[in-house]
Amino acid sequence: MQLRPISYVALLGTLTICLAACSPPLASSPTAAPQPPAAPTSAPAKPAAAPAQPPEKSAASPSEQALADARAKYYEAAQKEGKVVIYGNNTTPALFDSTKEAFAKRFPGIELQGTEMAGREVREKIIAEQVGKQYVVDVAFTGYTTQRDLTDAGLYEPYESPQLPQLFPQFVVPGGVVNPRTVGLVSIAINTNLVPPDQEPKFWQDVLDPKWKGKLAVLDPRGSGEGGTIVAGMELVYGFEWSSRLKAQEPFFARTKGPIWTGLLRGEYAMYLTASHTDAIVQRKAGAPIKFLKPQDGVGWTYASMGNVKNQPHPNAARLFMEWTLSEEGQNVLAREGFVSPRKGIKATDAEASMDDVTLLPRDMTPEANEKLGDDNERAKRWEALFFQN
Repeated sequence: MQLRPISYVALLGTLTICLAACSPPLASSPTAAPQPPAAPTSAPAKPAAAPAQPPEKSAASPSEQALADARAKYYEAAQKEGKVVIYGNNTTPALFDSTKEAFAKRFPGIELQGTEMAGREVREKIIAEQVGKQYVVDVAFTGYTTQRDLTDAGLYEPYESPQLPQLFPQFVVPGGVVNPRTVGLVSIAINTNLVPPDQEPKFWQDVLDPKWKGKLAVLDPRGSGEGGTIVAGMELVYGFEWSSRLKAQEPFFARTKGPIWTGLLRGEYAMYLTASHTDAIVQRKAGAPIKFLKPQDGVGWTYASMGNVKNQPHPNAARLFMEWTLSEEGQNVLAREGFVSPRKGIKATDAEASMDDVTLLPRDMTPEANEKLGDDNERAKRWEALFFQN
């Protein structure tokens, strides 16, 4: 996982942020169903026929109502702004064109302009723009570490969407500091030629069976990404002993995903313990003998957030885009691309992305977790000593 960029934060000097602390209002409790009136003791006079009334219109869904409200509030000004500039992951044409087309159809006159960047690049680019007062970007798509760094630096303008009650609570950041866009699941990918159905691990403890010694692969947990997500999650559930037992299995570690996927497909490893569900989808659809498992004791997860960058040049268009993204329409577009939706009730297109009957592992995002695991530096040093020093 990335180290916190203290030197960058110091550059900002007077940049501060006031994080909104209020949560969205809870929906009011439903009242009891009204009881039918008592039957009359005598027949009432027959009333005059009432004039025919037009049929009542069905109430708009929460999603459609949110879009209607957003249109009324932002669309006119957003059309004058004309575009939303986005930095971050998953903005390549293959993954972003469907979003651009669907958004343009719903809100003509507003163009989405995405620039693909890794988290470190997003952070450095935004800091440079803020220091130079050359404001270009409106929205950042980031993972947790970059989101945390930009939040600590005071570079997000909080925006609390009224659609938050329709999201899974695990993915909601209090105060609207950021809003989730997609969710990534992290778990075990197996080579089905080496792991028969009756030997598939049902729990994370199963991968520690001696028969899998030398046949496991793990993404380096010291960097930002899936490796740290799983190792930290296991330590939160089972304690540091789990990591010591993993060490005894002599797993292969790599700093990037490519060598692990290559080895898994070749049969050099039977299991990739820190695979992302999106990579597993790509491999399966390419015909590889790959299966993505979701152990009963939990699946790792992360989310890609949407952050409103401070001093954004197109604020109305940015907020309109966020509301559309969180709507059923926007989330269904992303689900068709293989992403997990943070919104309840969205049906996954691919089995790897389904949230049905999934237990989520705890994340290293709370003070309690950091007290148990240590901060980023402490974890990195512990894992360095355990896994990478003889």
